[in-house]
Amino acid sequence: MKSVLASILAALLSLTLSSTTLANNVPQSTEEARVEHAQQWINFLASDELKGRKTGTPEMVKVHQWLEKRFQAIGLKPLPETDSYRQEFSFQRKGKSIDAVNYLGYIDCQCESDQYLMVGAHYDHVGQNPALEGDITFNGADDDASGVVASLLIAELLAKKESLPFNIIIAAWDAEEMGLLGSKHFAENPLVPLDRIETGIMFELVGTPLEEHPNSAWMTGNQYSNLFDLLQNDFNKAGWSLDADPFAQMGLFMRSDNAPFALMDLTEQKAEQVFRHGQQADITGIPMHAISVWRGQDHYHQVHDEAELIDVPNLVALSEVIAEAIANLPADTKVVWKENPHFKFSRP
Repeated sequence: MKSVLASILAALLSLTLSSTTLANNVPQSTEEARVEHAQQWINFLASDELKGRKTGTPEMVKVHQWLEKRFQAIGLKPLPETDSYRQEFSFQRKGKSIDAVNYLGYIDCQCESDQYLMVGAHYDHVGQNPALEGDITFNGADDDASGVVASLLIAELLAKKESLPFNIIIAAWDAEEMGLLGSKHFAENPLVPLDRIETGIMFELVGTPLEEHPNSAWMTGNQYSNLFDLLQNDFNKAGWSLDADPFAQMGLFMRSDNAPFALMDLTEQKAEQVFRHGQQADITGIPMHAISVWRGQDHYHQVHDEAELIDVPNLVALSEVIAEAIANLPADTKVVWKENPHFKFSRP
């Protein structure tokens, strides 16, 4: 009898352990897995180890290696007629030559279009300030690790589509914090003909939504092209809103990586003509805009812009909405400049 009871108890214990093991190893949903690796990406890019991701510093080599691996894992191709993701350039700052690198890859649309839609963000930040007491590292989790992660998430999602309306360029810009230098370098030394870039979306601070603005993003220069209108329907379907620029007076349309493409020949004289004298200026540009969720929080360019500030599930959800909106654009989509009081646009 004792041996029978022992056998029964052993069997029950085995079943209990098996049930517990199964419960603890429930396969993750695709959504959960996406959030988990997005969190890992944010943690890496905003880590103290990278010392604030300042352009030209030794720590940036680790970022370059990381971007290379991410691009390869997603299946991005080097741009046509190139054999690398890297676009290297250098510039002078305080009498020193600084080396920088843009990372660019693309997804073939498997369609008849030879046009490109560009998605990107800058991966550099402002480094460290040894004069500070305590924390001296500007980790740049929201500015703009969040934008890099959004770009990579969108790339992952679009790479799995059977076909797309446009070929997709994924860009990670260097030296944005030093004057939009990475995106300017590409605009002045394009690796694809500029007249084949239909439009583009750049990301700035997309990781920290306010509680009073859930599921809400906004676009710089929303009044200047029809891209704003083309994306809104998919935002609404997903329970999101895409809003007009709430900080239009800050000129953010001219201060992110969309600007070297959208405002190719903007000069100080033309800017003064528009914003001081209220006169239209003739401008050559590609309809390209920045998207953000930032609403004035105080972490911008502060040492407390750390990974724990980022609402990763919300960042993933925004990326999914934008990826779907891009994939749903009709094959005959034309992104056009609109009449507006500031600029008389023409395409390159």
